[in-house]
Amino acid sequence: MNINNLKIQSNQFAVGKAEFATGTVLNNDGYYYKINDNLESVFDIFEDFELAKFFAIKKVSENPDVECWIKNYKNETIFYYTKNGEENLKK
Repeated sequence: MNINNLKIQSNQFAVGKAEFATGTVLNNDGYYYKINDNLESVFDIFEDFELAKFFAIKKVSENPDVECWIKNYKNETIFYYTKNGEENLKK
């Protein structure tokens, strides 16, 4: 399963996580994503962009070795956050 095939509703936002140093995608339990993992085990889904952004920032604040990104329903990455700060890619 490809993490770029995520299907969410038009009002939803998905937060993904990865190791900052390697970019290796993590599942919701903090382990490495495997090709056959269910996409729901990789992304946290939110009904509001601000909630998703708060979650991503909090996740990185709790563990600076993690980076987070937010995807919209078009599967576009619209926000990226690391220990170095945020980057708004598209709104």
